[in-house]
Amino acid sequence: MTNGIDFIGSSQQTLFKAAGASGKVRLAKGDKPLMEACEQFESIFIKQMLNTMRKTVEKSGLLDGGMTENIFEDWLYDQYSEKMAKNADFGLAKQMFNQMKAADSYSRNLMD
Repeated sequence: MTNGIDFIGSSQQTLFKAAGASGKVRLAKGDKPLMEACEQFESIFIKQMLNTMRKTVEKSGLLDGGMTENIFEDWLYDQYSEKMAKNADFGLAKQMFNQMKAADSYSRNLMD
């Protein structure tokens, strides 16, 4: 039996090869909920990044929309983060998915 690090590394290589040139991972039947959870986490991470970036932009006060603008911007950045997580291929969701699948496989092998 291999140690955890070797097993995780080989599992990631296999999954990256399965992704092919398009970068899309072909999921097994029961893996879709895990991948969706990883994409949601990536979306939250991107939203935090966008919020931090937004705070660096100074508002002049001349055309400040007040509370309404803040609510709209927050909603807009939610939408941006969801779209970016699905389409921009940051890779965080794939990395998390690969790591969790490898850890799950490794723990199942230890139980056998």
